[in-house]
Amino acid sequence: MKPTEELMQEHIVINLMLSIMLKISESIKARNVFYTNDVEKIVDFFLNYVDSYHQSKEEKIFYPGFLSIQTSTENYPLSSIFEEHLTGKRYLNEIICCVENCKIGNAFSCERIADCMKNYVHMIGSHIQNEENIFFLFANSAMSENTEKHISEQFNLINKDFKAMGKSEKYDELLNLMTNKYLS
Repeated sequence: MKPTEELMQEHIVINLMLSIMLKISESIKARNVFYTNDVEKIVDFFLNYVDSYHQSKEEKIFYPGFLSIQTSTENYPLSSIFEEHLTGKRYLNEIICCVENCKIGNAFSCERIADCMKNYVHMIGSHIQNEENIFFLFANSAMSENTEKHISEQFNLINKDFKAMGKSEKYDELLNLMTNKYLS
């Protein structure tokens, strides 16, 4: 499997959780009851599955490989990709703070959770489209078979560590639970 295919499979998982997050955000905006512990579990998913697992594969392995084949940094500015990763983390940290304030009865914080969740969903959704429609397409046409093989080997090491820590199973179960609860 090409490295871009593996990253795109992870994007499918991420997009599913983004759909759940958007659904909860809309529910909050409609002033329906929502479960702060579900929001905390979803944020944990994004901090661990997306930031620590998926984005580390991109930032430490894939994009450095991409830079090695890229002929013009002007055509494919990677700084925007890394900045979006940081912006996503800022949204998640703000959601965490707002959840704590919401638990003590601050209604404004509940509204802010919904706004941050919606902004995060739209930003990460757009980010994924840019990766798949620009960077991944270029990488697929320009990366040598040896570069792809080296990247895949490095991905496998990260995958094994993630699985060995029980995180793969944990987040699969969480995704199934949240999908049944919010998207059924």
